[in-house]
Amino acid sequence: MMSGMAKERVMGARTRRLIRAGLMTALLPVFFGFGPGSPGIKVRVKSDGAPIKATAEVFGQNLTTVPLDTVLDAEPKQGQWYKVTLTKDGVPLVGYIHEMNVKEITEAEAQQALGPTGRVKPQAEIVAEIEFNMEADKRLIRQGKEPDKAVNDLMPLLAKAFSIDDRQKQRQIACELYLWIGQAYEKKGDKYAALKEFKNMIDVDRAYAREITKNISDPSVSGLLEHAEKLSNGLITDYGLQITTQPKEAALKIDGKPIGASPAVFRSIVPKFTLEIDKEGYKPIKEDLFVMEAMTSKDYVLESLGRNLAVASQPKGARVFVDGKDSGKLTDCELPFVSYGSHAVKIVRDNYAPWEGSVQIAEGTGPVPLAVTLAVNTYVFGRSNGAPESKFFKLPRAIAFDQEGSFFIGDESGYRIKKFDNEGRFRASWGDAGRETKVLEQPSGIAVDAAGNVYATDAGDCCVAKFDKNGKFLKKWGGKGARPNELSGPAGIAVDASGNLYVADWGNHRVVKYGPDGALKKIWGKQGIKPGEFVFPAGVAVGPKNEIFVVDRIRLQKFSPEGESLGSWAGFDLKVPLGVCTDALGYVYIADTGNKRILKLDPDGKLICQWGEPGSADGQFTEPVGVAVSSKGSVFVLERENQRFQEFRIPEK
Repeated sequence: MMSGMAKERVMGARTRRLIRAGLMTALLPVFFGFGPGSPGIKVRVKSDGAPIKATAEVFGQNLTTVPLDTVLDAEPKQGQWYKVTLTKDGVPLVGYIHEMNVKEITEAEAQQALGPTGRVKPQAEIVAEIEFNMEADKRLIRQGKEPDKAVNDLMPLLAKAFSIDDRQKQRQIACELYLWIGQAYEKKGDKYAALKEFKNMIDVDRAYAREITKNISDPSVSGLLEHAEKLSNGLITDYGLQITTQPKEAALKIDGKPIGASPAVFRSIVPKFTLEIDKEGYKPIKEDLFVMEAMTSKDYVLESLGRNLAVASQPKGARVFVDGKDSGKLTDCELPFVSYGSHAVKIVRDNYAPWEGSVQIAEGTGPVPLAVTLAVNTYVFGRSNGAPESKFFKLPRAIAFDQEGSFFIGDESGYRIKKFDNEGRFRASWGDAGRETKVLEQPSGIAVDAAGNVYATDAGDCCVAKFDKNGKFLKKWGGKGARPNELSGPAGIAVDASGNLYVADWGNHRVVKYGPDGALKKIWGKQGIKPGEFVFPAGVAVGPKNEIFVVDRIRLQKFSPEGESLGSWAGFDLKVPLGVCTDALGYVYIADTGNKRILKLDPDGKLICQWGEPGSADGQFTEPVGVAVSSKGSVFVLERENQRFQEFRIPEK
C-alpha cells in the first residue's frame, strides 16, 4: 500500500506533467475545492515569491510562487502547512504553503484589503482611503445628521484598519473609528452601543484614546467615556437595579423573564435591559433602561386604570351613589378605583335636595375632587313673633337682615321700622315721633347696606328714604310720576356690595338703579311679557354673584347689574308674589302671596322645594309678603294678615 505522503508526491509529479501537456482540465475534480463540509479560510502572503509546494514538505516540489500580499483560499492549517487553491495563468492549482509565509485574515479583511488585481492594497492606500471616508461621516456626526448612515459607513472601515501592518497606525486609526462610531450611536440615542464602542477604543490604545478625547465637551459623551474607562479598568463588573413601585407587589420582568414582585433588586453584567411592570388594575409599564452606576434606584408610581374619587359635601354625612350603585360611604369620603370615563354621581342626605351630576375621571395622579353644597329642601317651624291682639304689627310689608344678623321689619303701625336682634328679640324702632313720623307713609320695601344704613321704599309717598344704623333720617328722593327721577308705587328694594340700590318700580313696570346717595344710574324694563319686561314687579334681590333677581305677577327674571337679561322662569303657577330674597349660596326664595306658600329655587331657576298652606297656625300662611334668610340659613317669612313673622329652620337630624 502507498502512504498518503507518497500519494501526494506521485500526484504532484503527475500534475506537473499534465500542466506541461496542457491536460490539467482532466484532473479538476481531484484538485479543485475542499469537498463537502470543508471549512474555508483566507491567508495573506507575507513574503514576495513565496513557494506553493506540491506536497506538505519543506523540500517538496514547487508548483509555483506567489507575490507579496496575495490572498489565497485555504483549508484549516494541518501541522505547519496550509492547503491552498489558486489560479496560475488561468489554470486552477492546489498545493501547500508554509505557515511562515502567510497570515490568516478574515473574509471581511480580505474583501476590504483586496485591490482590483486580487492583491492586497498598499498600506498607504488603505490609510488614505479610511481617512478620506471618515471625514465625510465626521461632518455628519458633528452636525447631528444621519447617524445611521455614519455608523453604516464607518463600521466596514474597521476591518481595513486592522489590515494595516503598521501596528501604531493601525491602533490610532481604529481608535478614531471607534470614537466616531460611538458618537454616532450617542446621537441616535443608543447609549449602550456608544458605550461599547468607546470601551473598544480604550482597549485598543488607552493613551491615544485619552489624547483624542481630551477636548470633548458634550457632557453626555464625556459621561459615557468616563464610564467606558471604568469598564476597561475593571472597576465596574456588573450593574444593580433597585426597583420599587407604588403600590407594591407589582410583577416584574427583565428582558421578558420574571424576577419576582416589587420591591426587588436585579443585577446584570450589561447596563441595558428592558423592564416590565404589571399589576392588576394599573396601567402596565415597559421601559428600556440604560444604567451607568453600580446601583441605580428606580421608583415607579403605577398609573391606575381608574382614579380615586374624593367626594366632599356641605353639610357632611351624605350618601354617595356612582352610576346608580350605593358606594356604602358617607361624605366626606374617598372612593377607590373609579374607572376612567364619565360617571353619574348622586349625593343624598335627609332634608336636603339630592345632588346629581356627572364626573369625568381622566388619567392623572391623585384623587379626582368633587365638592358640592347641598340645598336644604326641608324646613321646620322654629318660632313666631307678633299677634293680632297685641297690635305690635299693622300690615307688615318688608323684612331684611343686616350683616350682624339683626333684622328689620317695615309696616304701617306707629313704629314704621322695627329692629330685632339675631335671636328675634325686639330692640329698637323709629318713625314714631317728631317730624320723622311723616318720613314714611306706607313702607313697602326695606334693605340694609354693609355700613348698616337702612333704606325703605314708600309706596304712598313714591320715594326712597335713607336712615343710618341708629334710625336717624339722612335723605329722601323720588316723587310720584313716570319720569326718570320719579316712582309709582315703589315696592321691593335691594342693595349690592358696592352700595348701589335697585328698586322695583311697581306702577311703572321697571327697575330703577340708584347710587348710595340716590343718584340715578340706570333704568330698565317696560310693561310686557318679553324678557326684560315686567308686569307689576314687586320684589327685587341681589345674589352673591351680583345678579339681580326680580319677581313680578307672572315670573322670576335674572339680570346683570346693568339690566342685561340672564334668565327668565315661569311655570310655577305664581299668584301675585310680593317678596323675593337670596341666600349666601345664591338660592332664591319667593313669597308667593296669593298661593300662601314659599318657593325655593336654585340660581338657574330649578325648583328645590316649597312649603306652606292657608291658615294661622304655626307653619301656615295668610298672605306671606316678605321673605329673608339669616346667616344661619333660617328662613323668615313675614305675613301681612296674620301680622307676624315666622322662622323656619333646617332640621337638625
